[in-house]
Amino acid sequence: MIHHRTLAGAAVGLLTAALGLPGVAVAGPRGDSVRLCALHPLPLPAEVTEGKAEAVDPANRFIAGTGIRTTDGVREPMLLLWHGSRVTALPTPLAQEVTGVNTAGVVVGNGFVDGTYRPWRYQDGQFTVLPVPGTVSNVWTAAINARGDIVGDGAVEATESVLPLRWPADRPGTVETIDPPANGGADAVLDDGSVVGTSVAPGGPPDYAGWVRRPDGGIRWLTVPGKPRSWATAARGNWAAGGADDTPDEGDGTPHRWDLRTGTATPVHPAVGWQINGVTTSGVVLGNAAVGHGDQVTPLPGRGGSVGSLRGASIADDGTVVGWIAGGPFSSPVRWTGC
Repeated sequence: MIHHRTLAGAAVGLLTAALGLPGVAVAGPRGDSVRLCALHPLPLPAEVTEGKAEAVDPANRFIAGTGIRTTDGVREPMLLLWHGSRVTALPTPLAQEVTGVNTAGVVVGNGFVDGTYRPWRYQDGQFTVLPVPGTVSNVWTAAINARGDIVGDGAVEATESVLPLRWPADRPGTVETIDPPANGGADAVLDDGSVVGTSVAPGGPPDYAGWVRRPDGGIRWLTVPGKPRSWATAARGNWAAGGADDTPDEGDGTPHRWDLRTGTATPVHPAVGWQINGVTTSGVVLGNAAVGHGDQVTPLPGRGGSVGSLRGASIADDGTVVGWIAGGPFSSPVRWTGC
């Protein structure tokens, strides 16, 4: 699975090995920009020296990310929440990664707690460590929908497998395994409760494939005809997006999107890259450093023309992209408009 996670280290290696999925690769944008894409810095509180914008809600009301406050040489993790022109910094050791924010301003993410990775939620001024199944070790969130349903996955080290998980909004304090499909992770949850992810495909080939699981339990596998494997890492509305390997060798993938109403796959401009971080309700696809509009691509501009130092992390339905630009050892939160 190509997750939106950046902090899992060896544990992510376990997830990748368990499913035999490709690792992270970034394809540099190429091709002509089709629209004016502008870079805008996001403000940081005076005491915060660095930060990342990691999620924007579909309506572009809230942006959430993480930052560092340094006091007398001591670095303190902060949750950053932008609402309009206002930014709030909330100190917490949990704020090591943000994976989603919804239109109500509820934020989800992951942190390192007592030697393991644990999922959390920030809502109404409070941080809550989410419950986890007793059968798993490290656990991560991946997404949240408008009503507050959260999805993610957990690593079962004993069997080197992965379980897709859901924290339902209508049953606070509970967690459930999404079964089937087993041995895979959930990466997106639609507002109707449908879940999108990637798992080992039963009776393959393909070796593994993306899927959408509807609230009634029905499952559609998201494959690409003639491709040995596929993965889905983002979804919104009637679209899912991810990639597919072109040959039996892993790591040579190209980006694709699926119409969830029909299951039909269509390729995305290859310059977007096969690590997909978001998709809008109109099917616009976000890669690490470019935005794909069907067969056209718009690179995200950086400072000094350096593509390798930026990351587009999340996209709103109006096309606003949020992320960060690295400068030396520090990173600065930014947004892009008109892309």
